[in-house]
Amino acid sequence: SGAWARREPLYKDCCSHEFMIVTSEEQSDAAHNELFALVDRISRGASAPILQDTITISLTYSDVRAATHDMAEIEKGADALEFRVDLLAPDLRSHAAIRAQYAALRRITTLPIIWTVRSKGQGGAFEGSESEMMEVLKLGVRLGAEFVDVEGCWSTKAKQAVLEDKRGARVITSYHDFTDTYYSAAMLDKVLKALHSGGLADVVKAAIKTSKPSQTTEMDFAIMTFREANPNTAAVGLCMGAAGKLSRVSNKFLTFSTHPLLPGTAAPGQLAAEEIRTLKIDLGMLPAERRFFLFGSPIAKSASPAMHNAAFQAQGLAGWVYDRCETTDVAVALETISAPDFGGGSVTIPLKEELLAHMGILTDSARRIGAVNTITARLAVDGSRILVGDNTDWVAIHRLVEQRVAMRRLRTGGGQRALLVGAGGTAKAAMYALSKVKGIAGPVLIYNRTTSRAKSLAAEFGAQVVTSLEGLEHIGVIVSTIPPEGSSAIPDSLLANRPIMLDASYMPGGAPLSNRAKAAGCDLIVGPHMLFEQATYQNERWTGRKALRGAMAGAICKHFGAESGLSHILAHELNK
Repeated sequence: SGAWARREPLYKDCCSHEFMIVTSEEQSDAAHNELFALVDRISRGASAPILQDTITISLTYSDVRAATHDMAEIEKGADALEFRVDLLAPDLRSHAAIRAQYAALRRITTLPIIWTVRSKGQGGAFEGSESEMMEVLKLGVRLGAEFVDVEGCWSTKAKQAVLEDKRGARVITSYHDFTDTYYSAAMLDKVLKALHSGGLADVVKAAIKTSKPSQTTEMDFAIMTFREANPNTAAVGLCMGAAGKLSRVSNKFLTFSTHPLLPGTAAPGQLAAEEIRTLKIDLGMLPAERRFFLFGSPIAKSASPAMHNAAFQAQGLAGWVYDRCETTDVAVALETISAPDFGGGSVTIPLKEELLAHMGILTDSARRIGAVNTITARLAVDGSRILVGDNTDWVAIHRLVEQRVAMRRLRTGGGQRALLVGAGGTAKAAMYALSKVKGIAGPVLIYNRTTSRAKSLAAEFGAQVVTSLEGLEHIGVIVSTIPPEGSSAIPDSLLANRPIMLDASYMPGGAPLSNRAKAAGCDLIVGPHMLFEQATYQNERWTGRKALRGAMAGAICKHFGAESGLSHILAHELNK
């Protein structure tokens, strides 16, 4: 500790960013993935994209570790999370404690983070000096927060210290007034111009408390005027309080919202993200007609159209339609994608890796995995269309496997050794997922018929290659991503220990490996279950709303028929 105390100031002087190492062994892989994403973003000189019709969830925890079990639900439909540093408990406000809180948040989300330290005069809880405020803001920049909120009330010199040294962060300059003063559009225009800071700000934000519904009209006009003069700068205009709720629907960028699972709202009049998305659609603020496609081959028997069309209908999106585009040719897929009413798509073999290069934006998970299975068409800050490539395969695998690993740990108290069979696009998603599953012991083992591909994947994720599956013992988790005809590669001896078995393949009557695993008494996760799970996440990416899982479960069960046994597996979903 003495050596660290001497060296810490020197490290700070020579580094551009900081990363907090987590010492817990079960979180080491998650930390590795997070560090990889940060270094990759820094090396590419990439800043977070600013897209239209985006929603931010404002976290109001006094200790963000309380969000661990709810975050997967809270972040649904959100595009970013606001980390309210000023709302942390008093004993968690030192720089060391804030670092730990930020690291804890990063471990449970992959969404961009807005670093906010709201001062008491601007409606927050921070009571420190200007210099203390700037130090905390600079800490957010060094830790790699995608957005940092700088209040416009501070001196020009102080603000410039952050605005001129962003280190890849996007800076939001903000103004808040809780006095219920009525602002004309001309007054708000002056506020927004001042916040623009000569063009250094990436986002300007004005939030004023009001008791008059007409204030929203003045705000919307001021935002429109500012955007016409500054088309490359995003502008947030919010009227706080019950009378200003409509502004949270009309606002286009990073609309700050809440969630029922949070301990409270961050500002008066905040709506839940689900409410905002629903109102935008009901009021015609989002496209009434959109087309979605499944790209790949063979896909004639895919259950995806049935699931997604059932979901759209249940969500009241009568003009949203999901269809097939059966092709192995990237050019054919891109032609379909170029249509003006294209809303998004699912991607399967053989295009998961081929379409990667054609995305305007890649999520960290898609970039890390090297494959996309989800495309969403969005609008950039200047109104141009941009394609967002994502991967929901890993989310489905992670959720399904981690639930079962947690149950086994309760019974046995020990970690589970994991084996991955395959090395293609889905295998990459599975490896990424397994690296985040709590309770996986030791490096993941990889087997693939082509050993060179297994070695490449193992090197990327710190896994261990095995050249034979005979004689392997104490395997608690098996994830197979090989096609049904290759299932004989997995010997019965591996199933004898009744491991958790996820078989990503599926076919009428059950895939051969799934049937063998079921007969052996394994804790089985069938391919259609994974398909269902990842499809629900796709629906949420496209609509920004909570997936109606009951409608989607009913559609996939009907598609596969009674003989598949899927109705029994998804019985708990059918009633939702």
